[in-house]
Amino acid sequence: MNKDTIIRKLELEDCTGILLNKFNRYQEINRCWRKENHKWVLKDIAFVTQWDDKRKSGVIEGFISCIKHDGIVLGAYIDDDLIGFSQIDNQLFGSENEYINLYFLHVSYELRHQGIGKILFEKTCLEANHLGAKKLYISANSSEETQAFYRTMGCTEASQINQELFEKEPFDCHMEYCL
Repeated sequence: MNKDTIIRKLELEDCTGILLNKFNRYQEINRCWRKENHKWVLKDIAFVTQWDDKRKSGVIEGFISCIKHDGIVLGAYIDDDLIGFSQIDNQLFGSENEYINLYFLHVSYELRHQGIGKILFEKTCLEANHLGAKKLYISANSSEETQAFYRTMGCTEASQINQELFEKEPFDCHMEYCL
């Protein structure tokens, strides 16, 4: 991680319209995991994701709602520029209220593979634990790279599926991480 990177909780006053101006949510995806006959298979599925200003505004609105409802948004900054973030809601679920949802974990395209995502993940786990969770629930993009990241962090296939999240993103890999 860049020695100049600072990770801190976002506050409402941070959530202005310019918060994500320098953040580059770009990902070129060539292969994705798909579940076939109860087994994960890597398939050639290519597409590009990139957030426009409208999507970034929606993300900022989500941050505001999360913070107002006692969730946590962590930001990774270099100078005054937000270059990565994670978000967990303050709502436990699962058969024993053991899960908390990792809603976002993103690092700006040009700064990936520098350990920022790992640090954000680790700090998010600490915050989730403080909120009473025993596991993170991750509805993760099925891209090869995203799955490699979460597997490296120690995430496994979720033992319980959150049906609401599954219906929103049926191609995602629904994972968990024991805190």
